[in-house]
Amino acid sequence: MTRFLQNWLLALAWLHLAIGISLPFIAYSALFAPYSALLQHAFWPGMAVPAETVEFQRWIVSLFGPTLASVGVVMIWLVRAGIRTNESWPWSAILVALAVWAPGDIGLSLMKNFWLHVWIDLAALLAIVPPVLVLRS
Repeated sequence: MTRFLQNWLLALAWLHLAIGISLPFIAYSALFAPYSALLQHAFWPGMAVPAETVEFQRWIVSLFGPTLASVGVVMIWLVRAGIRTNESWPWSAILVALAVWAPGDIGLSLMKNFWLHVWIDLAALLAIVPPVLVLRS
């Protein structure tokens, strides 16, 4: 079971890295349209959104990509350190990072009633926290 949880967390870390690297490309593709429509509805309900605003959305999402990729890199290193050292500090570091990130991200999403991000954040927490707690003990 331990090996499965370690591999699961490594896979999630690599997924963060891959999505982060992909986001700048996705933001400038047709795949961005559904997400952009949700953003527009959250921030400008019932209003026509200028092309410059959509371009700004693309840029912000692109900018978030490298940040997410860096989280993936750090998570890969922490999971590997937890596997290698069999100490609790790497797992604790992941939990602290999630405790810093999740309330702010979820809170800001709720402020704008942007439920897509809330559900993504909750899914990420459910996928990461239980295995980390098991491996930490």
